[in-house]
Amino acid sequence: MSSTQSAEQLLQDMIRPYCELGSSEYPDMKKLREVLTQLSDDQKLHILQQEYSDWWTPLRFAASRGHTEIINTLLTSLQSSAYRLKLLMVEKLDTPLHTAAFFGHTDSVKMILNCLTADQQIQLISVRNGASMTAIQMADVGKSVQESEVETAIQKAERGRHTAIVRALREYQQRADYLVREQQRIDDEKTRQQLSGINSQPIIVAVVIIL
Repeated sequence: MSSTQSAEQLLQDMIRPYCELGSSEYPDMKKLREVLTQLSDDQKLHILQQEYSDWWTPLRFAASRGHTEIINTLLTSLQSSAYRLKLLMVEKLDTPLHTAAFFGHTDSVKMILNCLTADQQIQLISVRNGASMTAIQMADVGKSVQESEVETAIQKAERGRHTAIVRALREYQQRADYLVREQQRIDDEKTRQQLSGINSQPIIVAVVIIL
């Protein structure tokens, strides 16, 4: 078995018990980071996209529990933001963003979005899950679940977190929309200037006299 194969197997062995429903297992973060550095983005994506327990990938499971250290470690281990988006979009039912929003984990929501570019943030926030709902709508659903119960102080705080998530998601969406539009404006201006420069260049006509 090669060292790469050993690293792949080790990563799976660390992730699998963590993803078991009802498990209190928490991976050794130092060891997890060491293993991740030994693998390429393709290898990491292949392992982290797998569902280890009832449609739960490692990232979605971490999002459900608000384990920001694991979310950050898994996402930032991927050098390309395009690979990060692939990992976040793989879910059949809910993306990790949907899951974090539903369970009221504001820090997890922000951490997920901060790992992406502006246009990728817009794309992820706009994704609809198996119930045709966006992450903003899932946060509203999570809030409604809390409101339907006789509230304790903790439940009231939970409901407040969902409100904060809806606000944060909308702010991310507005800021990302602005950044994308501004970049498009800059690109259009550059193109206009380039075309203007071409049109303003003197036209040199070469006259050939044949004797």
